[in-house]
Amino acid sequence: MKPVVMFLALATAGCGERIDETKGKSDEWDQWAREVEMKFPTADAEGHGPDVGSEEWARVLPRKLGLADKEGDEADLGSVEWRAAVEEKISRIGE
Repeated sequence: MKPVVMFLALATAGCGERIDETKGKSDEWDQWAREVEMKFPTADAEGHGPDVGSEEWARVLPRKLGLADKEGDEADLGSVEWRAAVEEKISRIGE
């Protein structure tokens, strides 16, 4: 049984890592991501969705906000420009 536990631990070791641009700023990134998630949830109606602040979350968010251009291009995940675009789009919701 112990090898199975070790395998599962190793297999999931990299899951949910923060995106590269935020290394060293994890606490600030996590706080920002939680605030964004409260304003614009990425989860579905049953609460299923990516871990807030994860790379998957950072990829889902701009798609749900419609920030990618028609070719699917968007600013680098986690960059100052990316975060500004996310904040601006969220601030316009409901206007």
